Amino acid sequence: MADQAGEPKNEPKYLNRFLTWLAFNERVLDEARDTSNPVLERARFLGIAASNLDEFFMIRVSGMRDLVRAGVDHRDPAGTPAPELLHRMVERSRELSDRAASIYANEIVPALRDSGVRFLSPGELMGRERAAIERHFQREIFPILTPSAVDPAFPTPHVTNLVLYLAVRLEARGQTRLAIVQLPRLAPRWIHVGGIEPRFVLLEDVVRENLGVFFEGNVVQEAVAFRVTRDADFATDDQEAEDLVDAVRQVLSSRTHGDPIRLEIESAASDALVESLTHALKLEPHEVCRLPAPLDLRFLVDFSRLPSLPAPRPEPWPPQPQPGIPSGEGLWAELQERDILLFHPYESLEPVLRLLRLAADDPDVLAIKQTLYRTSSTSEVVRSLERAAQSGKQVTVLIELSARFDEERNVTWARRLEDAGAQVLYGLAGLKTHAKALLVVRRGPEGIERYAHIGTGNYNERTALDYSDLSLLTTDEDLCADLTAFFNVVTGYSEPLPWRRIAMAPLGLRQRLLGLIRREIERTPTEGPGQIRAKMNALVDVPLIDALYEASAAGVKIDLNVRGSCLLRPGVKGLSENIRVITLVDRFLEHSRIFEFRNGGDVEVYLGSADWMPRNLDRRVELVVPVVDPAHRDRLGRILDTLLADNVKARELRPDGTLMKRDGRRKLVRAQEVFWRWAHRAALRPPDAEGGAFRPIRKSPDRTDSADVA
Repeated sequence: MADQAGEPKNEPKYLNRFLTWLAFNERVLDEARDTSNPVLERARFLGIAASNLDEFFMIRVSGMRDLVRAGVDHRDPAGTPAPELLHRMVERSRELSDRAASIYANEIVPALRDSGVRFLSPGELMGRERAAIERHFQREIFPILTPSAVDPAFPTPHVTNLVLYLAVRLEARGQTRLAIVQLPRLAPRWIHVGGIEPRFVLLEDVVRENLGVFFEGNVVQEAVAFRVTRDADFATDDQEAEDLVDAVRQVLSSRTHGDPIRLEIESAASDALVESLTHALKLEPHEVCRLPAPLDLRFLVDFSRLPSLPAPRPEPWPPQPQPGIPSGEGLWAELQERDILLFHPYESLEPVLRLLRLAADDPDVLAIKQTLYRTSSTSEVVRSLERAAQSGKQVTVLIELSARFDEERNVTWARRLEDAGAQVLYGLAGLKTHAKALLVVRRGPEGIERYAHIGTGNYNERTALDYSDLSLLTTDEDLCADLTAFFNVVTGYSEPLPWRRIAMAPLGLRQRLLGLIRREIERTPTEGPGQIRAKMNALVDVPLIDALYEASAAGVKIDLNVRGSCLLRPGVKGLSENIRVITLVDRFLEHSRIFEFRNGGDVEVYLGSADWMPRNLDRRVELVVPVVDPAHRDRLGRILDTLLADNVKARELRPDGTLMKRDGRRKLVRAQEVFWRWAHRAALRPPDAEGGAFRPIRKSPDRTDSADVA
């Protein structure tokens, strides 16, 4: 592949979206292997990587398989045909699954054992322990289980997506039979052996040891765990569906019955049993993945959170209050005086939640307008909106019912809000509403006042503790006027007017970004090197990538922090030699989007909900807004400085799509730790102390890592 020495002839200009995403998930696995992380943190990362691979199969692999089966001549931007790409996706996923299993067996389990936490097989249990587990099985597990016969003469019993089963090969009177047993979905995967020591057995092992009670008159010849991954992608035709809520409910029902696309089974399974299951599920041999026990390592995410485990944990980094934000109703007056920029989860989401609580209960509030994409299962946000609607306020909520894997929850919230008297809308035909926006209309002493929140993350109190996001609270007249027009566009038939501040997808956001890149090119020859710095979750939009290539050729220095998929090939002479791309995996999921343009020294900075992907720019309702307060612009610049200086958790993308560890010989910088220390020190500072938590710093446009992050 290409390197810094030059670009080989006929090399593609673009990397592959799916393979670079898999490289990101390999970075998650690296955190599971990193012995500098506490063992429970390593276990959590292993569970996250397993969950990521499941979703990759359900959505990406299934979609590519459909293209291949339909005979569609689809090629990625690099020119790879669909059959070849599908093969590479599956093989790379297998490699990562094998690696995850090896990390669990050879690294996580021994490290847990060294910390006093043990997973045992039933054969390792002592007499009293075995008796305790058998009693637990009889009381808590046996009443739930129901075996199902797999008989070629009858339809195959349904196997639910991603649920763990035991396949049982039986023999009676010279005949071999096959049965399956679904493990309880609501029971923990781990069972405490008893006593005070943290000793556990896995659920499937307990059931396997007691299978004889289900099959009297048969000999259990073999019992192995397996699970099936099904096609979980879908689309609803919201122009045809009379009731989108009902359409989504039908899709949710069909999701668990989607076509099987992968069979994972314990490597100890016999060839005959694997062949029987493969035939029953109508799968091909290459769609079978043999893995050592245990399957489905997602359980490690919840297991790692058990408070009773004695194993080392990461240092707590709880959200901190931002100093200077008054308590209670003082928030109204404070926002009339200044904008507030919050950096989650280092700083608490509480001011955003409080704005909604105040709006729900304040008799002077006339209207609340909000978009909802993903919410928590016990959403304080929705409860505030319900309370506001019940009190007679005009509440308008735009809920995205087709937010993948949150559809069912959003349907429930939509019905509750409608019952409370809110006006609930489901977005625009053919578009997902992904924007994060809130507008409160209040009658103040001098007339109507408008308060706005724009965010990069969802209105979800739970994920706000785990995702790195930004919130802007403002009463800026131009931005609030734009948001008023935005809600009129997405909830009615209003034609979009020229925006004062915001950029909206699909109505012009790509053109706005292309214009900002071109302006940087134009100002480079006379104003000195231009500079573009951006942080996003994915970079796969070819027109924007081509514009960045053009900017690089013109001498613009470009630094990008891209969490996942990236088609851009950085560091290729004559194509992208002025572009650097890093990715960062750490305790919190990097989710914020920041776009900075040097603009000849008059720096402009934007934040919003949109990644640089065709779906975000063409098929989603997104919002990106400029940050106008100079102190907040400087703060976002300092955040970018620190992210780009990280040489502990960050990796640099090479031209061939691999990730390289960055030079750690200089002062070590771990960006997320720096951010939490900033927030913690600021929260401890007396209210009247001079200065803020973030000292304004502007980094020069040359390519250095000289950010002051002390």
